[in-house]
Amino acid sequence: MKNFPVQHEGKTYWISRNTAVTCFVFAPIDGEWCLLANQRGKNAPDYQGYWNLPCGFLEANETGEEGVCREIFEECGYKILPGQMKLFNVETDPRTCNNGNVTIRYWNMNQYTELPKLKYTNINGEEGEVDSVKWINCKDINDYKWAFNHYNLIIEALFAKCGAYFGKIETITI
Repeated sequence: MKNFPVQHEGKTYWISRNTAVTCFVFAPIDGEWCLLANQRGKNAPDYQGYWNLPCGFLEANETGEEGVCREIFEECGYKILPGQMKLFNVETDPRTCNNGNVTIRYWNMNQYTELPKLKYTNINGEEGEVDSVKWINCKDINDYKWAFNHYNLIIEALFAKCGAYFGKIETITI
């Protein structure tokens, strides 16, 4: 983590923590709730080969909703509008966030009428950052190795935040 000075109205402020955004994108596929995820590639800075929710750093000129929509597009090739994002939570504890980042988490759960067939081509993001993109059935999340603390976040989202949308959530075996 790097400290750097920022000038604002004649004063110097030192910025020492990055702000990251993460998003849960849920969709019903063939009658089953699925989660959009991507597998980290060889050029990802850490956790190569692990799966994660679309995530990344917020840029200076964008809102959290804009940033998470950009990351979803760059990492998964899927366009979602900022107005379709709902705030999930904000994590400020440096001990529980990767590299001490402040993390703003969003979720999106729409009744999509047509889902894209995902085939990642790296045309939207950084070369080698992502190896694969897929909709993972929520019942199958134990079958994947998850980067960061995303497994725990998925469990929290499934049970604490999204139960009303899933209906009989207890039928998902974790």
